[in-house]
Amino acid sequence: MNHKILISGTLLASILLGSCAKLEEKPYGLINTVTFYKTAQDAESAIIYAYSDLPEVGYYSRGYYIVTELPTEDLTQKGDAGVGNFELDELRTTSTNSDLDNIWTYMYRGITRANAVIVNVPQISMPEANRNQITGEGYFLRALHYFNLVRMFGEVPIRQDVIADATQIPVAKSSIKDVYDLIISDLKNAENLITVPRISEGRANKVAAQALLAKVYLHLASSKVSGSPGYEFVSNADEMYAQAKAYASKVIDGQSTFTFTQSLPDIWNTEIYKKAATSEHIFDAAVDRNGDREGSFSKLPNMFLPADRPMTILYDQANPGSNKIDIGQGWAHFRTESAIYNAYASTDKRKTQLIVSEYTNGTSKYVLDITSSARPFTRKFIDPLRIGDASSCNSPILRYSDILLVFAEAEGPTPAGYAAIQKVRDRAGLGALNPSLSVQAFRDAVVEERSFELAFEGNRLFDLRRTKTMEKVLHDKYGKTITSGAYFFPIPQREIDTNPLMKP
Repeated sequence: MNHKILISGTLLASILLGSCAKLEEKPYGLINTVTFYKTAQDAESAIIYAYSDLPEVGYYSRGYYIVTELPTEDLTQKGDAGVGNFELDELRTTSTNSDLDNIWTYMYRGITRANAVIVNVPQISMPEANRNQITGEGYFLRALHYFNLVRMFGEVPIRQDVIADATQIPVAKSSIKDVYDLIISDLKNAENLITVPRISEGRANKVAAQALLAKVYLHLASSKVSGSPGYEFVSNADEMYAQAKAYASKVIDGQSTFTFTQSLPDIWNTEIYKKAATSEHIFDAAVDRNGDREGSFSKLPNMFLPADRPMTILYDQANPGSNKIDIGQGWAHFRTESAIYNAYASTDKRKTQLIVSEYTNGTSKYVLDITSSARPFTRKFIDPLRIGDASSCNSPILRYSDILLVFAEAEGPTPAGYAAIQKVRDRAGLGALNPSLSVQAFRDAVVEERSFELAFEGNRLFDLRRTKTMEKVLHDKYGKTITSGAYFFPIPQREIDTNPLMKP
């Protein structure tokens, strides 16, 4: 998201906080809609303010990866990380976990901002197409937040109104079914209201709504088939698979805004995916290294990069003649686990091209050891043009290859299903799958392919949960203990304490 857009969001924050100060005997933070939501400019500022929640430190620029990656076999944390990190990594989460409390806050903050758009923008006198677009984007954002919430916590409160009075704050938990009903309704509204052309980087178009719907339906289908806890309400898994396939097909065959990128390093080159006419990045939490604060720019790369010394790597590590790029150094907060590193085939280009295992500093060469503190790290989150710690490294939320694999899993072992997964495997330099796999064996193969293709992008935890393989993979295969938080994290204690309707 560009600098000008983020400034608009900041200005709106000032406007809203200023209006709050004028309220009498009202809780701090409630929005006065009497003097706002009057013009097309107000509507535009409101939707930018809603988007600005995504790249914040507590959400997609850091917190989301802490919550979704540490519990898996992808990442562990440095030795002096916070207690919450260790609880997540060791799957013994409690209701007082600060990382869970943090992301809960950001997701509901995003819902509040999306609700303000959905409720107020339709009342503004402005060109209908613009009004529909902005309202549809509000629906998309609300659905995204709830999809994250329900997959993380299960039953959660549904909030659809703008809070005008403190009496509206206590809300009881809704069933998982009701949350999914809202998500699907919101995304269908978004699909109907939003245009196919993308307005700008970091804003959702119709394709993003269709892609997210495909993922929602796949999560419902596979959760039902696997017997994942909480999804007994799904009555027809085959219908959910059919819907996932249909919406994934719209993304794959029904548009030309996003496409498959043949070069793996190019997928993650900020100077390519942020500027190209077509890209594999369907929807990102977008940032700009020229922003004025963290949240408008990102420090996420520092979480992955080793802290030892500044590093120079080849742009394409599989090509000795490739250009060299300076990528700086980081904080070594996230450490790649040997489980995922060793699971890749030695010839898999997603390992040889996208995981950095050696670098140079001046004339010295350093080899990274998967068992040390400075370990091989993902190349997905680097920005060679970063300004100090400020990077333009977007956080990917929906990617084209993700949806290709959604289609393959939903389709099953048909020629079309095999072709979809093979497209991803061909790019990675891998051979064909067994052509005679059963439906379940094929879908298991797709989920495994997702673990390699989408590693470190915040998908693995949800794939393990929806296939009910947390214990089979993390405990039985990799030896991780699981005490709590396997399929749903505990609701933050602060929410329970301040929301009386949340108490048992």
